[in-house]
Amino acid sequence: MRYLVYWSLRRDQLCDPGLCPDAPEGGRCDHCPLNRLDAAQNSEVGQLLRRALDLRAALKLGVKLSLDEIAADEFHAMLTIEEEQARWEEERLKRNG
Repeated sequence: MRYLVYWSLRRDQLCDPGLCPDAPEGGRCDHCPLNRLDAAQNSEVGQLLRRALDLRAALKLGVKLSLDEIAADEFHAMLTIEEEQARWEEERLKRNG
């Protein structure tokens, strides 16, 4: 799961079709890492992460939920997202700072 969150935040680093000699005009090559990321985002783990992101957004909008109302796997996914987002922000600051 952590790997999926990591690369979802860095999606723009996975592929540059302009640099790939195998990429068709305006598209992706058959072995493009973005295709694998898209497939992973549609997997069971990807769907769990989507639910966690939706819960996270709802909480930020002020929806009141108790911890009892959040499934353990969704809560764990929310923690993973928070950790990876903090790591990504730190990387960006170092690069731009």
